[in-house]
Amino acid sequence: MDNLKQIITLQQKDMIKSLQECLRIKSITGQQDGVIEVLEFYLGLAQKMGFKASNLDNLGGIIEFGQGDKTIGMIVHLDTVPEGTGWNHPPFEGELQEGKIFGRGAIDDKGPAIAVLYALNAVKTAGIHPCCKVQIIIGLDEENVWNTTPTLLKKIKEPDFSFVPDSVFPVVCAEKGLLWLELKKEFRKNTDQLDGWQGHKDRQCRQNRQNGQSSMTVKQLSGGAASLNIVPDFCEAVLTADLSQIQSVRQALKTFLAGTNYDLQAEEQEEGLKLISRGKSVHAFNCQEGSNAISQLIVFLSRLHIDEDQKNFIRIYAEKIGMQCFGEALGLDLEDKLTGKLTLSPGYIRMDPASVDLKMDLRFPSVHHLKEVRSLVESAFAVFQADLAVLDALESLNFPEDDPHIRKLIQVYQDHTGDKEAHPLGMGGTTFAKAFQRAVAFGPSFPGMPKIEHQPNEYIGTDHLISCTEIYARAIVELTR
Repeated sequence: MDNLKQIITLQQKDMIKSLQECLRIKSITGQQDGVIEVLEFYLGLAQKMGFKASNLDNLGGIIEFGQGDKTIGMIVHLDTVPEGTGWNHPPFEGELQEGKIFGRGAIDDKGPAIAVLYALNAVKTAGIHPCCKVQIIIGLDEENVWNTTPTLLKKIKEPDFSFVPDSVFPVVCAEKGLLWLELKKEFRKNTDQLDGWQGHKDRQCRQNRQNGQSSMTVKQLSGGAASLNIVPDFCEAVLTADLSQIQSVRQALKTFLAGTNYDLQAEEQEEGLKLISRGKSVHAFNCQEGSNAISQLIVFLSRLHIDEDQKNFIRIYAEKIGMQCFGEALGLDLEDKLTGKLTLSPGYIRMDPASVDLKMDLRFPSVHHLKEVRSLVESAFAVFQADLAVLDALESLNFPEDDPHIRKLIQVYQDHTGDKEAHPLGMGGTTFAKAFQRAVAFGPSFPGMPKIEHQPNEYIGTDHLISCTEIYARAIVELTR
């Protein structure tokens, strides 16, 4: 084992250089040219190390070492979320500064992918011959809706056990389930037939008009991107408004901001008034630690006199979703001990006078099942009187904590860190472990580390990279004895 550490130390400069080169390839999920380029780069590294490496029809790749009937897998992904805004370091240059390598994907998941490859190379260089086959399986759409993953899995034989270096140590045996939802609504001009909650709000809006409170129209509203697993940090709306309405909105904004820590600005334009909302981007599974730019803008819009149909949607959103992260007002406040509370994160919106399109990331506790939660969600969102569709769905994950492979991973982690209290965890995130029958997440982040994936200035420390590589090399040895 000491020999492994020495080999990894000697590889350090090459490892850092390889990661920097990998980060310089812009491989945003869904952008085919970039993800294929980074796949070829990664497979090329493996081939230079002497491994068998195959491109699986540009859907992903596989790297193999050793022989045997049993297979141990390490599952990585090389696609990233978009860079977003707010960076102090170039997102695609792999800048090394003060012991940190900056770039989109540094910790999620290019850094860990480099770590497992160099860990496997260290095992090979040390002359250790595993008693079974070891594979690195590379995915290219983990940050999207996994459209190509089922086809990729048909091209390989699934390993007997795999770990995914895309979460936290010591080991994650439970993951929340996932629903990506789309709510679409066409606005109607005649709302006289509406009843209940929505009809009440319409009548209230018409009365405001009769009382001399003229309404404005949201000409366009947009926020978020294709990747719903990011809390959006930017949203903007353009209102058709005259001078008196602009003054009224500015005063309302001043009053609104006085009681919040939101970041909202108003800019006059020829066509009216532009409202700009800035939030804090974090991973959607951890949405309570961010600030949703879409939600804070809509909460403010709910205080204005907006045209009736748009106003109905805006008011329901503000009341039933608002700035909450746990679905409480919708009656979706589910929770378990291992994975915590259900989370709901609006990640995309487009609105104009004719319609609205809202997409959301919902994650439910691991003790609940997909069929049950889908039924609850359909009932909860009925208040919007809109079309609700499921864009993607993943069942929750529960892996036996007493499995021998889990015990080995825990032991490797304990031996490396000295943390004898380490035990299996649950998490709100979703990893490729869900795509396999027998897989769990294992690292790369250590307990207490800040959650920097999907955020500006994403990085991995060089010491952290080396430490992970040592752990993964030891894990390969123990799992293949």
